[in-house]
Amino acid sequence: MDKGKGVALQPDPFVVDPLAEHVSTMIFLHGLGDKPEDLVGTVEYWRSHGLLGHVKFVLPCAPIIPFTAKVYDGSPNALQTDEDVDGILASRDYIHSLIKREIRAGIPASRILVGGFSQGGAVAVLAGLTYTEPLAGIVMLSAWLPLAANFLDHVPEDPPNRETVVFQCHGTLDRVVPVEVGKKSRDAMLGMKFKNSWDVYESVV
Repeated sequence: MDKGKGVALQPDPFVVDPLAEHVSTMIFLHGLGDKPEDLVGTVEYWRSHGLLGHVKFVLPCAPIIPFTAKVYDGSPNALQTDEDVDGILASRDYIHSLIKREIRAGIPASRILVGGFSQGGAVAVLAGLTYTEPLAGIVMLSAWLPLAANFLDHVPEDPPNRETVVFQCHGTLDRVVPVEVGKKSRDAMLGMKFKNSWDVYESVV
């Protein structure tokens, strides 16, 4: 994918409305090649077990998420080499706009969680850690930290999400984003004094 391609496209996200009183929102970004509708089955599974009925799910569409590197060869450094900085920041800004939309609708930032899988998780952690108010949490599934070399340049002074826990997990058999990439990102976040909860799933792709 060309650098920045699709950055200007910002289709409305796919929304799964709460079944009960709306008290919190989860913004979750899918991975490369997937679509937001693919996540609906997971939401329905939770709902069928009486879980998360009060949560609104906002599922952004892929065209607003550019691929973050021109060339990817599977090495731990490739995803953070020659990054599409403009595209990454445009995606971050779009997620920030979705957070602000939820706040205008009456949900405080402290009740909004952002997360994503693979490339979506990379955008989610950037958007979450650079947001200007404390969020409920940040989720990275088989993802990595973008713009790691100068990440703090994009973070507000006295970071509001310094204490927000980043839940990060990775499968040991992931060939697209090797677990070593996740570990490197975890170490980078801890080195910048962000909170990180790390878990590895053996024999999981």
